[in-house]
Amino acid sequence: MSAPEEVGETQILAALLGIAEMVGELTDTAELLEAVVRIAPSLARVNRCAILGYDDAAKEFRVSVFFGPGASAFEGLRFPAADMPRLAQRLLDLHLPALVKADAKDHALPPAVVRRVGLRSALLVPLVCRGRVLGLLWLDHSERSHYFTSKEINVVQGVATSVAVALDGAARLDALALERRRFEALARSVADGVIVLDRDLRILDLDRSAEDLLGWQSSEVRGRRAHEVFAITEAEAGVAWTRSADGPSPAAKVLHLRSRDRGTIPCEVLAVPVRGGSGETVQVLYVLRARAGSPAARG
Repeated sequence: MSAPEEVGETQILAALLGIAEMVGELTDTAELLEAVVRIAPSLARVNRCAILGYDDAAKEFRVSVFFGPGASAFEGLRFPAADMPRLAQRLLDLHLPALVKADAKDHALPPAVVRRVGLRSALLVPLVCRGRVLGLLWLDHSERSHYFTSKEINVVQGVATSVAVALDGAARLDALALERRRFEALARSVADGVIVLDRDLRILDLDRSAEDLLGWQSSEVRGRRAHEVFAITEAEAGVAWTRSADGPSPAAKVLHLRSRDRGTIPCEVLAVPVRGGSGETVQVLYVLRARAGSPAARG
């Protein structure tokens, strides 16, 4: 069997730029990973690729997506890092790529994994972002043992970097969405709505309860000054900035806030400062409680 042709510089550059563009534009992480496992093998002259996530709590690698001849053997594959201590140290602690072979005496991968996927030789590259290993990129050939050149290894490391950035971004968005849901659940339990303002009392956000209470959508009022939207005076809007020893006054104030339908909603407004890393106030939360007698008032 003749050796596969060397991958050209132009082909490599085009593929890497394509992957980088997908990382910036694709919002569906699964779609991105599916594309990567199809593109990456051609850059290293192999025909199989798999992306495995790493569960730091379970200390376990789990296959997320795979592509190529016989790649169905990767489906559902998982194995703990403890089953391959030397390889795990290289990938997880040193953040270095590893070349593994089926006939290696040190049995870098668990023998059961080697048999299941029909491994001959493989390149494993950790997916590292912000100092954390998020998984690994696996490349091999289903029919023969492949010698990975230093050029191929460097190219695959570039692909792995893009994948890691995408996975990290997706994880951070998921964490942010979860924190927002927690905040909204907590806010609903103690208030009729929350308005987020910056230091200049410009509106940054309304939670869902505040939107329901006042009729305004965040997108309609974001960036506008609170006194203009809610038809109150600047003094009333700035009442939260009545200084006490350590920040805005903790006393709730009664304000009559204009709703979107031009009605008036009387609310008790408690200003809660949000502080930055140096202790300075960077935002203010207006915690709303509809006054007794208001249609939105709690029973």
